Amino acid sequence: MSADKYSPKFVEAMQKLSKMSEEERLSEENKALFEQAMNYAPLDIQPQLIAIRKKYDQMH
Repeated sequence: MSADKYSPKFVEAMQKLSKMSEEERLSEENKALFEQAMNYAPLDIQPQLIAIRKKYDQMH
């Protein structure tokens, strides 16, 4: 992933999220980090994040 193509806030959030297990990513504590990724995500990545968001909402 080339950092210049993406917002630094998105890259930072995704780097942190990618080191976590799915369970950690979907946890309440990491909701803010996930929101940051969503808010700064490029359009081509948003559908994947929306799918994860739906999974999160089903769990909580």
